[in-house]
Amino acid sequence: MTMQAVVTGGSGGIGSAVVSLLRGRGCEVTSLSRREGTDVSDESQVKMAFARFDALDALVCCAAVLIKKPFAEMTARDWDDQLGAGLRGAFLCAREAFRLMQGRGGSIVMVSSLSGVAGAEKFPGMSAYVAAKSGLAGLAEALAVEGRPERIRVNAVSPGAVDTDMLRIAGVAGPKLKPEQVAGVIAWLASPDSEPLSGANLRFDPY
Repeated sequence: MTMQAVVTGGSGGIGSAVVSLLRGRGCEVTSLSRREGTDVSDESQVKMAFARFDALDALVCCAAVLIKKPFAEMTARDWDDQLGAGLRGAFLCAREAFRLMQGRGGSIVMVSSLSGVAGAEKFPGMSAYVAAKSGLAGLAEALAVEGRPERIRVNAVSPGAVDTDMLRIAGVAGPKLKPEQVAGVIAWLASPDSEPLSGANLRFDPY
């Protein structure tokens, strides 16, 4: 049976690499992003996007927005845009995925970041992004507990610097991971090959 997967933020960066890798492995993948006409922070749009499915095997939450700005200059709109795409969108999509996976199991992968890991180095101008990524890591842990009786596995990945357009906005220098390297880990977590792993947050740095 062909694996059915949804990837948010699938039009660029890590998300695009995940979409390409899963499709190359024969999966049927639906990519959801603003560029492709779906705002994952909008509840009605998310419900409409997931209504087309009778079942779902995997969800990968890659959607994110970064507006780099000193905290004292950040507007409420700046904050809401980043938390909306990065955390509210993950909540809305994961809730729909849970409903589709109940009674049959599945895998959800939250794409967090070293920015969301306690004790890891943080960078100025990224407070909302850090808050969103920290929230994703916590959400993955909480959903892993709730998903266990339904055989729904929920894990997170927290990569360091990845060579994407968002990293260039962040202005972070140093070694970088390739999106394809991160996508390989995510695809493994999304597949049955990673069973029974759940509740993990896989942290990895460039080298």
